[in-house]
Amino acid sequence: MKTKNRNTWLTTLLATICLLVACERQAHVTLEGGVTPVFVLSGSGQLASLAVYSPDFAAKAESPWDENFALWKIKPIGDNSTGAPLRKLRRITYGVLPDGYEQVKPTVGSAPPLAEGLKYFYEVETTSAPGTAGFVEIRNSRAVTTHGLGPCFQADGKKWIRVACPS
Repeated sequence: MKTKNRNTWLTTLLATICLLVACERQAHVTLEGGVTPVFVLSGSGQLASLAVYSPDFAAKAESPWDENFALWKIKPIGDNSTGAPLRKLRRITYGVLPDGYEQVKPTVGSAPPLAEGLKYFYEVETTSAPGTAGFVEIRNSRAVTTHGLGPCFQADGKKWIRVACPS
């Protein structure tokens, strides 16, 4: 009986280890840099897009993906399935295209500089794992993570309606 319990325990342990190793790890962003943020990426997915939105996004966006407020957005050349693994990209400097990516916003020219003291929403979309989002602020000429309230929406048929964000 001892051998059977030990084998069961060992099988359970090995199965748990296999599951943990194969698990998707949500994207995570740490911010570095000065007035130009550097997004330090980790997680198990591939980068499908990175977007930084103006401070007006929180108050004026008409949908969760209102690109009218995107200051800078990049995506893989081709389609989302061609995105590079986050662990390979590791760091993306705002306004600087990584290899294999194209700039979607602005359609012409460079990304506008970020102003001191304003909160900018960023979103990291990934494939094969959950993405992430947050806020960046330039404070004392340094890019820092900050808190903010983004717009909250609810689907109403084929349109989006703004709703109160959960507290």
